[in-house]
Amino acid sequence: MKSVLHAVFSGLILGITILIVNDLMIKEQNSKLTYSLFQNNSAPANYTQAIEASAPAVVNIFIQVTDADYDGSTNDASSVNKNFSSASGIIVDKNGYILTNYHVIMNASISGSTIFVQLRNGKTYQGSIVGYDKRTDIAVLKVNTKDVLPVIPINLNRKPRLGDVVLAIGNPYNIGQTITMGIISAVGRTGSGVTNVNTLDLSPGIQEFIQTDAAINSGNSGGALVNSFGEFVGMNTATLSSVENQTNGISFAIPAELSLNIMGDIIKHGRVIRGYLGITAKDIASGSDSLRRKSGVVITSIDPSGPAHNLLYAGDIIIRVNGKKITDLKQVMNIIASSQPNTSLAFEIMRGGELLTTSVLLAEQR
Repeated sequence: MKSVLHAVFSGLILGITILIVNDLMIKEQNSKLTYSLFQNNSAPANYTQAIEASAPAVVNIFIQVTDADYDGSTNDASSVNKNFSSASGIIVDKNGYILTNYHVIMNASISGSTIFVQLRNGKTYQGSIVGYDKRTDIAVLKVNTKDVLPVIPINLNRKPRLGDVVLAIGNPYNIGQTITMGIISAVGRTGSGVTNVNTLDLSPGIQEFIQTDAAINSGNSGGALVNSFGEFVGMNTATLSSVENQTNGISFAIPAELSLNIMGDIIKHGRVIRGYLGITAKDIASGSDSLRRKSGVVITSIDPSGPAHNLLYAGDIIIRVNGKKITDLKQVMNIIASSQPNTSLAFEIMRGGELLTTSVLLAEQR
C-alpha cells in the first residue's frame, strides 16, 4: 500500500513540476516575441528611396504677372499690383530644361510677367519659356545656371502597367512639395488634350493619358508621376471632377515618353511640327449597322481649304494608309500627326462599293 501511495505522490510532484516548467518556457517565448516586435530596428514598408530619387527634380513654378497698366515709371512696390500663380514642373535634363503644362504658363507671355523656378531646397532661379504645344498641353522652360541640378530618373524601357503603384509629386495649393500615392487605374485613355485649366477633353484625339487615383489637386499640374523606383512615368495634368456626381480619384497624366518627345521637338524647332490632312472621321463601329461589318474609318467631313479637298470625300471609308491596314480613328490620327508636312500618304479607300487609291500631300497643322 505504501509503495502505491509513494508512486502516486511522486507522479503528482513530477506532473506539477512539468506544468510549472512548461508555463515558464511559454512566458519566456512570449516575452522574446514581444521584445522582437517592439525592438526591431528594420524600417516599415515605405517609398523613401523612390521619393529621394525623384522629388528633388520636381520644382515649384511661380508666375508673377504685373498689371498691364503699370508703365514702370515708379519703383514703389506698393503702387504695383502683382498677381502670383503657382504650379509644378520637372527637371528632365542637366542643362536646365523643365517640363510643365502649357496651361500653367499660358499667361506668362504677358508683358511684365516673370517665371520663377524653386527647387526643393528653396533655391530659386528665373526661368524662360523655350516653347509650348497647346494640343498636348506641354510647355518647356529653361533655367540658366552653372549649378548642378537634380534630374528625374528616366527609364522608357519600363512601360507603365495597370495596377502599378505610383506617386504624384507637386505643389498643390502652394502649400509646398507634397507626395500622394495611388495606382495606375488605366493606360491609353485617349483625348484631345486639356482645353481649359484642369478641364480634360476625352473625345478621340492624338494623345493618350495615364489614369490614376493618386490625389492630384490644383497646383499639381506639371508635377511628376513616378513609379516605386522613382522613375518618371508621366506629367500630372488634370483631374476629372464633378460636384454634381461627386467624382473623385480620377486624375490624368501625360505619359513620360510623349512628354519627352514633344520636348525634343520644341527644343529643336521651337514648336511641334505635325502633318495635317483636313478631314473629320469616325470609327466604323460608330456608324450604321451596314458599315459595322467593314474595317476602317469613315470620313464625315472635309476641310475645303485642306489638302484632302477634292481628293477624299465625306462617306469614303479609309481601308489602308501607306499599305497599313486601318482599324480605328486613333491609328489614322497618329499616322498623320507623326508625318511631316509635304509628306505624300497613299490612301486606299472604299467609295460607293469601289476600291480606290489616292495620294494626298500633307500640309502643316496650325
